[in-house]
Amino acid sequence: MDTITITIPEVKINLNLKDITFDTLENTVFHTQMCSGRKTIEKALFDIDKRLREQRPKGTLENLGKRAKYLSTRLGDILYRRTAYKDKTSGKLRCLLEERLGIKKNQRLSLTRLKIETFLASLTTYRATEENVELLTGFKRSHESIRQSVIREGQSIMEHQKATLDKIRRLEDNEDEAPPSHDTAYLESDATFIRQQRRHKRKGRPYRRRGRRGKSLEVKLGIGYTDKVRRYKKGRGKGLKLKDKFTYASIQDGKTFMDNLSLIAEKRLSLSRAKKVIFGGDGGAYITAGIRDFFPNAIYILSKFHLKRAVKTALAGRPKAQDVINKLLKKDKIDIVLSVLWRLIQRAKDRKDRLALQDLYTYIRNNRQGINPIKRIKDKRVRNMIKGAGAMEANVDKIIAHRFKKRGMSWSVKGAQSLLKVKEAIANDEWDLWWQGRRDESIYINPEPLKQLTAKDFWKKSDTPPLVEMALPALHGPDRDEPWAHVIRELQTIDYYK
Repeated sequence: MDTITITIPEVKINLNLKDITFDTLENTVFHTQMCSGRKTIEKALFDIDKRLREQRPKGTLENLGKRAKYLSTRLGDILYRRTAYKDKTSGKLRCLLEERLGIKKNQRLSLTRLKIETFLASLTTYRATEENVELLTGFKRSHESIRQSVIREGQSIMEHQKATLDKIRRLEDNEDEAPPSHDTAYLESDATFIRQQRRHKRKGRPYRRRGRRGKSLEVKLGIGYTDKVRRYKKGRGKGLKLKDKFTYASIQDGKTFMDNLSLIAEKRLSLSRAKKVIFGGDGGAYITAGIRDFFPNAIYILSKFHLKRAVKTALAGRPKAQDVINKLLKKDKIDIVLSVLWRLIQRAKDRKDRLALQDLYTYIRNNRQGINPIKRIKDKRVRNMIKGAGAMEANVDKIIAHRFKKRGMSWSVKGAQSLLKVKEAIANDEWDLWWQGRRDESIYINPEPLKQLTAKDFWKKSDTPPLVEMALPALHGPDRDEPWAHVIRELQTIDYYK
């Protein structure tokens, strides 16, 4: 059997009983154990390298001698020497020890140490992570080095996710079996703002802050699940948790975000086979437009929290008016609400008050289909089966606010996006799978552009006449210069995501 033997060296510690405490005893044993572990790893690496040198194929590799390398591990920094070879066939430099152990060419950190640092950085600040890592391992690494490691890991997760989304979009994702279909699939989305990092110079000129808080980044978050079930099987607790939950977070424009969210939802929840799709949102323009384009069969539910907040903001200082509007909205009398708001707008004398009422009027008018949509379902069985949305705010707090919105924090797009992907992998229970081998999988993205399907692609060979494509005469005929034809042409170019 081709094995090596690892012997743990015997250690003796002499302590002065006069000054000893439990803390000094614990710290002494800890540092001694770490030192012993580092020596053991270095000796094991030496033995493995020696065995590989003896078993290497003769005549193909030229021995170039020993070369030293530092590596930071969870036991601290180690220094080991391994044999370098020159491949006579390709002329490339090779190290059999690193190839056998899976150590990359420029790797300076063990995967376990990197996993610990990245996980801690997702929970607290980089400076606090630096202190926590030193407390756990006894060795210090700068917060900037930790930040760069997190960015590289997040960028790698993004590249793998991009390749996965491309396969789903091209219907080439056959790696896993399709998840089981469900009667109801729930999706929710929300956005929040984090402060963008301010540069002192921009294009050779001093940077001037715009407004009191400067420029912000909009972080969009989407979640999907199939049901709300009891969190605890035993006891009297009524807490609920989301079943089959997944999370998707990104800094993107609304259309790209909703497109990617629809692809991930299809992969995780079999969205196209669900009997009912419920989509909850805060009324943002990108949500309503994205539901229309990527979730056409979904029932849109406007968040009650955001609706009440909008009413309270517009009618600040008018508690009676707030009660009237909220009661009318609860009874689904939206036309009456719009009439009341219109009269208030006409009577408003203060410009600020009038603009606030106009914003509320527009908000309710644009999202009226999302106010009490479940009550409008005629089938009572289906109506009782659907559970309302409302899990978004807690997820925004846990994934974004608690880490990105603390006092004094500011972010670059690359840094925020990378850390978001790390937190997304942890929230989706994919963290261990990522380190167990997914991060080393090869990435391939098909360079060919997607082919846009036409009506001919859906024609079936039958005796029935095919679908005939016709052009609108008003846009191409003698009336193309008429004013109303220009209006129709302009409607075709409207971007609903802005």
